[in-house]
Amino acid sequence: SDCLNGIGLLIVGIWVPAAALYNLGGVSDLFHEPDILKPLVEHSVLAPWHVNFTGLFLTNVYYWSTNQVIVQRALAARSLADGQKGVIFAASMKVVGFIFLCLPGTIGLLLVRRNASISGNAFKVPKNDEVYPELVKAVMPLWSLGFFAAVLVGSVLSSFNSALNSAATIFGLEIYKVYINKEASDKRIVNVSTIFGAAMTLGSFVVAPLLEHIDGIFSFQQHVNTIVSLPLVVVFLVGICSSIPDAFAAKFGFAVGVVAIIGGLLVPEEHLHYFHTFFIAFVIAELAVCMATFLPCLRRCFGAQVPRPEAHVQRLANVVEMSPWRPVKGLVVALLVVLSLLIVSLQLGSEWLFYVFWALWLSVLGVLLTWSVHRRSEKGHGAHSAKRAGASPKEVIEEAANPMAQDDTVVGADYIKGIQEMP
Repeated sequence: SDCLNGIGLLIVGIWVPAAALYNLGGVSDLFHEPDILKPLVEHSVLAPWHVNFTGLFLTNVYYWSTNQVIVQRALAARSLADGQKGVIFAASMKVVGFIFLCLPGTIGLLLVRRNASISGNAFKVPKNDEVYPELVKAVMPLWSLGFFAAVLVGSVLSSFNSALNSAATIFGLEIYKVYINKEASDKRIVNVSTIFGAAMTLGSFVVAPLLEHIDGIFSFQQHVNTIVSLPLVVVFLVGICSSIPDAFAAKFGFAVGVVAIIGGLLVPEEHLHYFHTFFIAFVIAELAVCMATFLPCLRRCFGAQVPRPEAHVQRLANVVEMSPWRPVKGLVVALLVVLSLLIVSLQLGSEWLFYVFWALWLSVLGVLLTWSVHRRSEKGHGAHSAKRAGASPKEVIEEAANPMAQDDTVVGADYIKGIQEMP
């Protein structure tokens, strides 16, 4: 269902801005007012340009690196290389995400400014959050609205189900099993998680109508995310960067982060943007983790069992192939160059640079897809030839029974032997 919804969203996501751009007069008309295209501006309704390097950056780290709905797709990959391919492809699509997320609102604003009419009807937007639906009703033919509604409802339900399942899983395994009932059976955990998911669903029915009275849902969501995401980002980045801090240091930093961000939100926003508040609270929480790691007196005061933790050493064998995909670093650099070119073209209002951006993006995407498919077919052909050339019947049967031996996740005889010998 996710795949079908994704295809439908891609079709609708391109269709709406393309039709709106046609009614506006084309790409050239879009660049007639370059000020509205600038991504880096000092005076912005939601966020000035400098928050990109502080809190806004951290909220994106939270969403793309710790949100289970996103991360579980990457963790389900059969090898590190396959996971990296998927992440790079998602990043390449994210670079052009402004077409679906930002361009419709920009075109809608230009149509309102010019008092434009579409199909003989004046284009008007009662509220900021209604730009997209008004644009859809104005530019899409009547017969296509049913298709649009089906795709939108399907995507909303899919996202809701994914978030609900993730929340129920986290509650059952990380909260109920750890803190409430350590002896709970798997069946008990499943039942409790199901009840928790049902309660979350009923709670959403109560909360959803209240959002109608909020001026901007996106801005409200960003404010809420700063509170929810800060302690998680603190613990995540510490775990990525160092293996020394233990559970006590992580919990201490988590608690300090919650207190810091709640206290920071009391500062009037006209004095300090909430994204900057988020960044300051993050720095305070990271310092708290360092203190809870390296100060024995602080650890003793809060009852830590070990005066000073030692670096963690992984003792478990890898259960998937962990060899990285070789082109990944080059493609990351290429995407950074393409993204920088997009920012420069919009900041300068340069139409020809905008076209150059699209040419480079298509080139990088083509290289990514070609390289992925070519390497997979090459390895698959090589493995098949080897089996036919010199493998004994027993080896062929054993290899066919092992799904890891049929693609580029092969890790060799030593790995298979190690898995078989594990207790």
